[in-house]
Amino acid sequence: MNPIAIFAATRWELQAVRRALATDHTATIAGVRCHIGQRGSRSYWLIQTGVGPVAAAAVAAKVLKAQAMSLVMSTGFACALVPAQVGDLLIGTSVSSVQAEGDWTMGANPVLCDETARAGLLVAAQDAGLVARVGTFVSSETVVCQAEGKRRLQWLTGATGLDMESAALAAVAQEQGLPMVIVRTVSDLVDEDLPLDFNLFLRPTGWVKGMQELIGHPSSFAGLNRLRKQSQVAADRLTEWFQFLAETDRESLLSR
Repeated sequence: MNPIAIFAATRWELQAVRRALATDHTATIAGVRCHIGQRGSRSYWLIQTGVGPVAAAAVAAKVLKAQAMSLVMSTGFACALVPAQVGDLLIGTSVSSVQAEGDWTMGANPVLCDETARAGLLVAAQDAGLVARVGTFVSSETVVCQAEGKRRLQWLTGATGLDMESAALAAVAQEQGLPMVIVRTVSDLVDEDLPLDFNLFLRPTGWVKGMQELIGHPSSFAGLNRLRKQSQVAADRLTEWFQFLAETDRESLLSR
């Protein structure tokens, strides 16, 4: 049985998964470090992509071209574009890329998430007693920091969840003929502004400008602390989700 490839953008998101899924060795593929674990007949590869669609596509292409997989999973944190609570699970039915050019524009045709695996995710979430919301995802090239932008994006697309990597991962999975699913936890809400323009930190020299903005706006510290607490709730719920999946041997629900 081929492994499940589990992709997360940041080390904090990956650590949340690794707290639940023990790994015992690593493999390096074209410079990409993959943490590998085994439970029964099912093996899984945990892979950090970096933030954004370009990084996600590059890492996924290297791994998925070199190693046969049975399923590709996009996980980590997401913004809820519908009423939700921090820590809720968001399970994707499809994903599209979006770009902000004056107003939001949709990318290529959406990639559908695998129905069998998606149904398995939902059953496991319900059995674990976790709140799960099912709907479409959109992936942006930039961090959507303002509530106004989030609400506008939801109005135009009808999406349930927003992230930066899932559309890129789905495109690579589709190229390789692999089924794909999305399960993420809510870290920020549709009606709240983020405390900083986090896009500054994604640029090569952005840390300097980002720190300057932070120092110039001391009130941002309170918002950052709120976001830190919300991210911790999202991380804990992600760990809880994967622990339930592993400890109850529910990985079989993801089989096609």
